[in-house]
Amino acid sequence: MFLSEDEFEKNKNAVLKDKTIRQLLETLTEIRDFLNELGYLTFGRDFSVIRITGVIEGNIVLESASRTMESIRCCCMSGNFADAYTLLRKFRDDLFYYLYLLVVADKSDLTKFVELDKLSSDEKNIWEWAHNKQKDLYIGSVLKCIALHPSAKKAIKIYGLKESFDKIADNLNNYVHSNGYFFYNEPYSKLIVKQKIEEKCNGMSEMTIYITITFLFLMVLIRPLLIMSYDYIDYLDCGDVPPEGSQYWVAPFVSQFFEKYKNVLDENIINYLRENTEMQI
Repeated sequence: MFLSEDEFEKNKNAVLKDKTIRQLLETLTEIRDFLNELGYLTFGRDFSVIRITGVIEGNIVLESASRTMESIRCCCMSGNFADAYTLLRKFRDDLFYYLYLLVVADKSDLTKFVELDKLSSDEKNIWEWAHNKQKDLYIGSVLKCIALHPSAKKAIKIYGLKESFDKIADNLNNYVHSNGYFFYNEPYSKLIVKQKIEEKCNGMSEMTIYITITFLFLMVLIRPLLIMSYDYIDYLDCGDVPPEGSQYWVAPFVSQFFEKYKNVLDENIINYLRENTEMQI
């Protein structure tokens, strides 16, 4: 007997009454809204210039990531955790591709003109991406490139980011490839009986926060002024001279996010960022 639309609605109604799932949805909403606001903050600042490819606007990636988070929320609202975790892998990939754009731009020597076939492998990846022709680029290659950036390399080692991301990758891949019965969608009634709700929700919440705070941490190390508050620009727009050091003021919502989730990585990450970027987080 086929499931009726009414049965799907009953399932969704039951899901939305669950306290643990409601708490998860609050977290996902917070992450979605944070990335949306971060996109507005970085708009016009996150341009990357790469040889031959030209100017790349990374903001489209942030906007897409915030919308992917909304899709993840919608999956969780129906209790479809396998779909949500699968989308979480896309969310992770997109955020770190944003960093990849920044890193490759930093390495691109604009003083030397080269032909397409003489681009570095990373520059060629970006060229293909910009022309909607990118193929067979694995997240491992993206993360390896980011890890070699001088501003990120030391931090990745200090805070054990590679090891943590390897564990997350294994977990997400289990859902993407359905590597066992645990990694399929199930109706809420079965999730309750099997007592999977708390495990699914906690895992989703922890991974989402960890991915987001790690992305933000590395972004600030790679290009600190992306989190600069609006004050500096506002002074210039009004024809005034910005106060000395105001280029290091940080948008309050970014500082608040770091303060709330700093312990996810390490309680000292704020001091680390202050010491290595001068940003007044």
